[in-house]
Amino acid sequence: MTKKKSALVWSAALLVLISALVFYNLPAAPSPAGADSAKVLDSSSQFSSDAPLGHQPGEQLADFSMIQTNGQTFTLSQYRGKVVVLNLWATWCTPCVKELPHFDRLQQAYPDEVKVLAIHSDLVTDDPLAYLKDFDYHIAFAVDENSQIISSLGGSTMLPQTLVLSPRGEVTYNRVGSVSYEALEELVHAAQTQE
Repeated sequence: MTKKKSALVWSAALLVLISALVFYNLPAAPSPAGADSAKVLDSSSQFSSDAPLGHQPGEQLADFSMIQTNGQTFTLSQYRGKVVVLNLWATWCTPCVKELPHFDRLQQAYPDEVKVLAIHSDLVTDDPLAYLKDFDYHIAFAVDENSQIISSLGGSTMLPQTLVLSPRGEVTYNRVGSVSYEALEELVHAAQTQE
């Protein structure tokens, strides 16, 4: 190959390499996504939080996922923009089962503003699914089979326990003990004002 031809081949290869580098390093053009995609982006930035991670009031609860008893996955971050109410309970806990109707009533009263997830303790003495089949609850249920989620929420064997999160995912309430429906409504309204 002559020097002139070799230089031409190297120049062409260099031009291809430079073009590829420029092409792959350009910022992505906005995609022609629908209005729903834009709404999700706006929602996530509007409800982002810079609070430290933790489970105490004022802290941002770390994201987690659980398989619900209906087979669907609950992922906490999907509910940014809503008040999330987490109820730690067990079938063997009498106060727990007495307050479940309050959480169900709350979910039905505020279906667009609130998401309730009742997490059953891993200390299973009864089958929670067998227990729940006798009720027509509208809240989501999950079983924490290895107690990792309950531990991350600051939970223990002391039940019931309720956590309320603002639309930004920040804890506004985290306490052991029963709650009334009226108290739940007040907690939800307080969490909504912290947007």
